Amino acid sequence: MKRKDSTVVLLILVTLLISFVTWFQYRIQGRTSKQQEAPIPVIFPQPFELYQPKKNSEKFLSYLPHSGFHNQRIELENALLLAAYLNRTLLVPPVYLANPAMPWLRYEKLHERLLFQTKNGLDHCTTLDSKGLPLPSECLNNFRWTNVPWTFFYNMTELPVPVIFRPGLDYEWLYDSFNLNPQDIYFFKDMSPYEYQIHDENPNDLPMDRFKYKINLDMLEQIDHRVLHFGSVFGSYRVLAETDHHANLLKQIRTAMIFRNPVLFGAAKRIVDQLGGPNQFVGMHVRVGDGIFKLRASILIDDIFHQLVDQFTDLTLEQVIEYEDGIKQHDLDRTESVGYELKLREAHANKKVDYSKPITVNHTTSSSSFEFNHKKKPNIANRLTCQEGDQVTSRFKNTVVYIATDAPDPRNHPLLRKLFKVFPCTFILSDFMDELSEIKQLQVVEERVKLESYLIPMVDAMISAHGHTFLGTPHSTFTSYVERQLHPVYTGKEVQVMGLLEYLESMKA
Repeated sequence: MKRKDSTVVLLILVTLLISFVTWFQYRIQGRTSKQQEAPIPVIFPQPFELYQPKKNSEKFLSYLPHSGFHNQRIELENALLLAAYLNRTLLVPPVYLANPAMPWLRYEKLHERLLFQTKNGLDHCTTLDSKGLPLPSECLNNFRWTNVPWTFFYNMTELPVPVIFRPGLDYEWLYDSFNLNPQDIYFFKDMSPYEYQIHDENPNDLPMDRFKYKINLDMLEQIDHRVLHFGSVFGSYRVLAETDHHANLLKQIRTAMIFRNPVLFGAAKRIVDQLGGPNQFVGMHVRVGDGIFKLRASILIDDIFHQLVDQFTDLTLEQVIEYEDGIKQHDLDRTESVGYELKLREAHANKKVDYSKPITVNHTTSSSSFEFNHKKKPNIANRLTCQEGDQVTSRFKNTVVYIATDAPDPRNHPLLRKLFKVFPCTFILSDFMDELSEIKQLQVVEERVKLESYLIPMVDAMISAHGHTFLGTPHSTFTSYVERQLHPVYTGKEVQVMGLLEYLESMKA
């Protein structure tokens, strides 16, 4: 009987001990999980944090933001350049992040839409969401958009222009903050997306590209109103920088507008280091997910594929044909996608282009140089594994390739298949998911809006910008940003600035 009692007591003690250990582990894991998932907040600067204007004599310039991040970035660059020309302080609106993005609209409509784009009076939405409760109808879009300050991305103290952060786009804030009245504001209310181009030299015979008419800088200099208020200032080369002094100003602005966010840059650097470091791989930006880019996705990828083959392989014409799955498949890859948005094809009906091109091989390196290079092993992290390749392509393993793309499931995407087939050491962002945990924690805490979906494509392109060679998507604003700014700076060079004629010639290539 005593033995039975002692056994029962022992069982009770063991059960209690197991329960305690389980409870303790649960508490530790819970704390660790909470620490790992703790949001990293966006810090919003005060309006006058970087510059305190003269109360009654300062002159300002402002504009209305619209469209996606990179269109807004181009707007900011143009506005900074124009403010520098006119010796005005720039009133900088925040970056609007939304899906879908707000499109360009005529001035009055765009201003109205931006005023309605507010979360005032919707504090209950975040409270309900934090408790996991059902959301009323007015809250359904509350978490699909937000705004963040430009200081989240860039070091704004490096700019050659004084800036004040405009918290909203209502005129009342302007009146109250700078002792203004409505007569102090001169408006440029655009009625079309590319209405005017601002020329810094007069006279000149430069073409106006897609713009309808030109405004000379000396005309703007004569406007004495304390505020010049524009609508959209989007468009590459909307504000020209043709003089040496103005080109230098543009270079200063572009040099300052390099991604500096420590979380984004930290993630990109860790991945770049695993790829061998800066200047140790080929970086690519392949946009194929929407619009005209989706329509011509196979053509873009075929162009990039042949650039890589010519520059980094010694494949014969017969071998290239084999890796392209034959001439018939190549010819299909040189046509626009007949299955994508017929209306988009119709919109470009009078701009039909014959993209057909025979398979050719034009190697840019000698065979002896090629053999020397391809005896080296890829300088990548031990955790990364290249594909085996076949007897021919296994020799190309030292050409490490990183593809930044919006294509779904890139490794299994039919259009990208030939790239992975010929270059066994090709990597994509999903190969480095462990490095993105901090990005997933970034959020506008006050609104409970996570920024991951907006930031991941930026990190993707930041990585590709570190390559010794960068191949991008023609007419993509993101590719242009990488080519002109990120790639030069990340690989130890200066940002690119070119005149209008040189730019127009480059767009024909």
